[in-house]
Amino acid sequence: MHLSSGYLTMADAGLISAFVERWHRETSSFHLPFGEMTITLDDVATLLHISPHGKFFDAPLNMNTNNAIRAAHEYLGATWEEACAEISYNKCAQYRLQWLRDLYSRLIQTNQFECAARTYLLHLVGCTIFADKTHTRVEAKYISFFIDLHRCRDYSWASAALVFLYDNLGDGAIHDTRQLGGYMSLLQCWIYEHFPKICKRGDRGAVPAHLPRA
Repeated sequence: MHLSSGYLTMADAGLISAFVERWHRETSSFHLPFGEMTITLDDVATLLHISPHGKFFDAPLNMNTNNAIRAAHEYLGATWEEACAEISYNKCAQYRLQWLRDLYSRLIQTNQFECAARTYLLHLVGCTIFADKTHTRVEAKYISFFIDLHRCRDYSWASAALVFLYDNLGDGAIHDTRQLGGYMSLLQCWIYEHFPKICKRGDRGAVPAHLPRA
């Protein structure tokens, strides 16, 4: 995945807030002084270098805590006790990103490479396109993307990323929302692409063509 080569290391909170305030859930677009603009599927594919083609995947809605424990044990290689302790700590069907990092290191040391690959990929999407409001956890339901590692490339990752971002922008547009989920690097780089006169790329210069711009 090109997501592991992401460009930004820090989000511009002020810039992002200015655009989120102009997001309208009814039209899924930013209402700006000159008209409306929105983030398109092509924008996501271009900025992240992830595929807009393939199967549209709906994560299961029945991922409760019991299923999350079972999934961590069967697909991520955690012991039953480790999985129970993690879900008990979180009190929901989520895993901490730090827990996944620690688990990944142990799996590599014990040559459990298939489980390590799933753990790595779940951590990757939890840090990027499926980042929740805490930015420290990822929902267990996304394991379903990686059960069959050979089919990962069959999904439209750009579509999944766009839907997730739209949902979080809609939540962020509510006046009493205090935290924003979603991949803020994607939103920020979209702003950079379309408003080059008011935004800078930083001191790293132009992004090489083979790397994602977000």
